Amino acid sequence: MAAQRNLLQLSFVIHAVVYAVVVGGLQYINHATSSSFNWAVIVAWAWGIGLAAHGAVWLMLRRGPSRAT
Repeated sequence: MAAQRNLLQLSFVIHAVVYAVVVGGLQYINHATSSSFNWAVIVAWAWGIGLAAHGAVWLMLRRGPSRAT
């Protein structure tokens, strides 16, 4: 079970790093093309919701099974 938690934590960290790199790159492209509409924010919000869900699952599962009887 501990190995699964470590794998889930690693996958979350990788997801967060990829998110930061891609969203940063999209922001750069958006500003470099001097677009008057900041479309990169839409991608950041949408992907951020998925990242938050991934983080919530990681937080819930890292505690282990419930001990309620």
